[in-house]
Amino acid sequence: MKIRKSHIQQADLIYKYLPANYTECLQCNFSSQKKVSADDIMVAFWTVPPKWVDNLFDLRDLLVKPFGIQGGNKGSRHELEKSIRTGGTHKFMSIADKSDEETILCANDKHLVMYLSIKVKELNERDKDVTVSTLVKFHNLLGRAYFSIIYPFHCIIVRSMLKSVLKKFENQP
Repeated sequence: MKIRKSHIQQADLIYKYLPANYTECLQCNFSSQKKVSADDIMVAFWTVPPKWVDNLFDLRDLLVKPFGIQGGNKGSRHELEKSIRTGGTHKFMSIADKSDEETILCANDKHLVMYLSIKVKELNERDKDVTVSTLVKFHNLLGRAYFSIIYPFHCIIVRSMLKSVLKKFENQP
């Protein structure tokens, strides 16, 4: 599975949240006989991360607590899934926008706001194209400092989580 860098297209829902301090757009193809929605991938992305990513999020939550930055969604993954599928809000995460092909999650805290878009396009009966776009807007200096520390991890984690999630859907009947 080859993940390639791409660009946010004007037709994408996420486009209206530009400009941002940080933008990343990744794209890849996968095969599945099953219909896979943007919600399906977003739910899997946030509720079944690889164990090492889960451990990193636990460490992150511990380290940022003294700065008043909100922690993750441990212990409430069912509620998070429900909010993703219904377009609701859970803790500091909400669904900012949705279409038939795209779901945008917004995580807003005092230091920054992050938008994560998942877009799934059916290429044919089996093949699908998925685009994951991340936008980050800093609210203040704490946001800049925080993101400069997590940036190297972000790049590795998003690619790893995307591969992990898509493997769960690949070639499913």
